[in-house]
Amino acid sequence: MAKEIIFRLAEPTDAANILQLLRQLQTESDTFLVDSDLTSLTPAVEAQQIKLINQSLTNLMALAVLNDQLIGIVTVDGLTREVGEVGIAVLKAYQGFTIGTNLMALAIDWATDYSQLSTLTLEVFKDNQVAIHLYQKMGFKLVKTKVDHDRTVLEMSLTVTDKSTKKD
Repeated sequence: MAKEIIFRLAEPTDAANILQLLRQLQTESDTFLVDSDLTSLTPAVEAQQIKLINQSLTNLMALAVLNDQLIGIVTVDGLTREVGEVGIAVLKAYQGFTIGTNLMALAIDWATDYSQLSTLTLEVFKDNQVAIHLYQKMGFKLVKTKVDHDRTVLEMSLTVTDKSTKKD
């Protein structure tokens, strides 16, 4: 019997495996960028970050897990009280099986139902057409285009709630 993919929030006990996943994702793609220097992050530091994320109304880290192996991740990093930046990545071997779609849906549901965010934003390289298609399918709209390190980057956003109806 085939195992199901589980989509869940990251826990501090996932820290070492998350760092391993991020390192592997960096080797598989030039479209996946991490703000932090992964070589300097320890599992203890990452575990503390996950604890803080899980207490936040503007930050999220969720995982796709198959047979106890992390195969995908989605994060929302609160840029302001109302705007969060989405980052999403799936291991190459598991791409094309709607895992990215499910991770993005989880992030949008969280942002809509549990966060204080009103807008999700993301940046994607213009040549990453598969990702752009996913983001458009999920309702993201093009906001602006810029050039970064000789590559065209699209900024896209999605309104997840009307702030006038949102409780503080």
